[in-house]
Amino acid sequence: MSRSSLHRLAILLALVSTSLFITGPAVSSNDERPLYSLGQTHIWIGAVVFVLTAVIAVALWRTKAEPRVQRLAWIALALNIVESLLGLVPDPQAAPVRVAHSLLGQIFFSLIFALVIFTAQSEHRTGASAQNAGLLRFVAIATPALVLSQVALGVVFRHGLTGVLPHILWAFVVAMFLVLVIAAVVSAGNLEIRTAGIAFTVIAGVQILLGFALFIMQSVDIDPIYLIVVTAVHATTAALTLATAVLLTIVIRAVVPSRVPASTIAQI
Repeated sequence: MSRSSLHRLAILLALVSTSLFITGPAVSSNDERPLYSLGQTHIWIGAVVFVLTAVIAVALWRTKAEPRVQRLAWIALALNIVESLLGLVPDPQAAPVRVAHSLLGQIFFSLIFALVIFTAQSEHRTGASAQNAGLLRFVAIATPALVLSQVALGVVFRHGLTGVLPHILWAFVVAMFLVLVIAAVVSAGNLEIRTAGIAFTVIAGVQILLGFALFIMQSVDIDPIYLIVVTAVHATTAALTLATAVLLTIVIRAVVPSRVPASTIAQI
């Protein structure tokens, strides 16, 4: 299988995986479950995702792709297997199992998003430099960690293990961090970093607004169907936020050296 075919297959896998975040909340986000029949669709889509992930992993191995890309695909496949098994646990009241299933799904989607980037025909190479390397390295490390922690707080709240307050408070922390990200990527003087940073901040901003809208909707008497729809959009946007955080990290690591040269240190 050619690199371009693998890239298109990875894009297809990312698109199919996105639909899991749309159908999943219909199974677990509301006690009345007016759209619970979507649960069967969720299972079948999950099966398609497993097959596509396995095909990509095997194809990357057979074509002797870069070791890091092969490892990424095998890790994604292993996560998908564990996630699928957790999703098949028969007890619908096993909240910790549902939390693990949802959180692994978010991480899995980010790995697939990374595969889309790494299987692109032209690998990410750039000769352009960037300003504020130290700040950008911090952003590259902190951004996925902050977003993943916020996603985790949202998942445990949605499945009833905690209240909403930690999720809301951490949303304010993430919102303040977005200001730092904007300052870092704008001052970097690199178009690729700026583009990835703006994409991340826009999607993260939409995600925060959706979260507060959902909080307000839950405080009033509203048709459960609307709650489920907004929850599905919120969960999907959370996955995209984490994925674009990973994208920003990949771009920064491709442009900014991991260490400051000794000659540079000597000049300081």
